[in-house]
This record gives sequence, C-alpha cells and structure tokens, in this order.
Amino acid sequence: MQTIFFNFMFKIITIPFDSDTKTFHEDVLNKFILNKKIKSYQVNFFQDGENSYWSVFLEYDPLIEKTAEKGLEGLDKPQRILLDTLKAWRKEKAEKEGVPVYIVGTNRELIDIVNKAPKSVEALKEIKGFGKRTAYAQRGT
Repeated sequence: MQTIFFNFMFKIITIPFDSDTKTFHEDVLNKFILNKKIKSYQVNFFQDGENSYWSVFLEYDPLIEKTAEKGLEGLDKPQRILLDTLKAWRKEKAEKEGVPVYIVGTNRELIDIVNKAPKSVEALKEIKGFGKRTAYAQRGT
C-alpha cells in the first residue's frame, strides 16, 4: 500500500473540563487524529470564568490510500453500495475500539470481501486480513 501526503491543513480542538468526572475527555482529539499525519501542534490551557479548557492547534496532512482506488474499477453499483456499507461499519468499529480504520480492515481487504462475497465465517477467514493470524482478530473483536 502506498500512502500519499498532500496539502497540509489546520484544526483547533477545544476540550472542556468535565466537572462531573473531574477529567478532560480527549475522545474528540483521539478520533480526529486517526489516519492523519500530525506535522506540528500547540497546546494551551485556558479558563473562562469557572470553566477550564485545553485548546489544541494541529497542523496535519490527511493520509490517502492510493491503492484502494484501483480495486473500484470493476465494481458494479450494488457492489459499491456494499463497499460503502462495509466502510461505514469499519469506521464505527474503529471509533469504538479507538484504533485507526485500517487496523479493522484496509480498503483493499474490504474490496476483496465485496469481490469474493464470502457466505460463511470460514470463507471470510480465507480473505487476507481476516484470518486467525491477524493481530486485530487475536484481540477477540
């Protein structure tokens, strides 16, 4: 898989203090930085009256998988819909687990699922990336 970096971008994320749990919840920040190359950052603490915040300024490059586009050429409309559904599932699973989406499954692996249309768990395990030997599969998720 070849990864391309292009057009750096900026994002400011403000994380409020949760007085109920007495913590700062960094979930928004962690979800944002998945699949991004952080080039630089600045962190500032500030207060607005009785409220406390962390503000994070990020300069980043989005990561794009170039190889995934190659596999789309032979897909018909129902297959593309299935692929979009698998990508949505993968994104939700990755966010829940706190891992990058490619850990759950790469675009290439999802395209292989669409092309091979496995009818059982055993058939799914025959697809590269979904067998017993993958690190993610060994996590039991």
